[in-house]
Amino acid sequence: MIFCIGNGESRKDFDLETLRNYGKIYGCNGLYRDFTPDVLVAMDFNICHEIYRSGYAFKHPVYLKQWTKCPASMYSKLFYKETIDKFIGGVDNVSVYTNEWSWPNQKKRFFVCWANNKDIMEKLREERKDWHEDDYKLHLSKDQEGYTITWTKKKDKVMGFGKYKNDKTNAGMLIAYMASDKDDIIYLIGYDYYSKTKTVNNLYKGTKGYVGEKAASINPHNWITHTKLLLNKFPNHKYIHVGEGKPFDELKDRTNIEWITYQQLDERLNSRIL
Repeated sequence: MIFCIGNGESRKDFDLETLRNYGKIYGCNGLYRDFTPDVLVAMDFNICHEIYRSGYAFKHPVYLKQWTKCPASMYSKLFYKETIDKFIGGVDNVSVYTNEWSWPNQKKRFFVCWANNKDIMEKLREERKDWHEDDYKLHLSKDQEGYTITWTKKKDKVMGFGKYKNDKTNAGMLIAYMASDKDDIIYLIGYDYYSKTKTVNNLYKGTKGYVGEKAASINPHNWITHTKLLLNKFPNHKYIHVGEGKPFDELKDRTNIEWITYQQLDERLNSRIL
């Protein structure tokens, strides 16, 4: 069996270490800050660069979505005027808009770059001026304008997404798909879908790479749609959702997903009957 770990707040007091003896553990994004899963997946550029710069990718396997390595010969082209104008907009001092990381005493052979156009981001923020700033912190905050450049080095454990490289889904659902390719009993822990408050339900909200603490709760329609697709694709698999122990209305008629509480999960772990 495989345990897929979402970052919903319901798992806040659950000890993930108790799962290690029972199966592989798949996690996503900021989970690496607190826990080391067997498989880690990250999607957005900012968390991908954070993970790599932390050194995690040299000790543990990790799948990074926004991670195309460019040869060092391309680096200077980033700073041609026409390239700057196209990719980061009309800036007076490009160094102010360049967040660059390199490894000490390492030859610069390859780098990964992400670019956010300042002019476009300013326009998008203006169009969303009625939003709370925490709502656009993830994608439109000023500190993300310009280049994010991370130099790589040999012997990292970064892997590509293979057949999932073009899938338009989120990291939590992607690890569920990847786990389903490997096993037919999948636990979904921290997959909260709904928020009990008006603010977003995520353990890492307010930290870098996430929306702010006061960001509005997210409509779960997209997550539920992708869950339906998952259940359809693997009709003979057994999924166990750990949460309040009752199905969401949109999924209550599905026969290949079970709904249990964290207390019931603890009981299963203690009895070794999963």
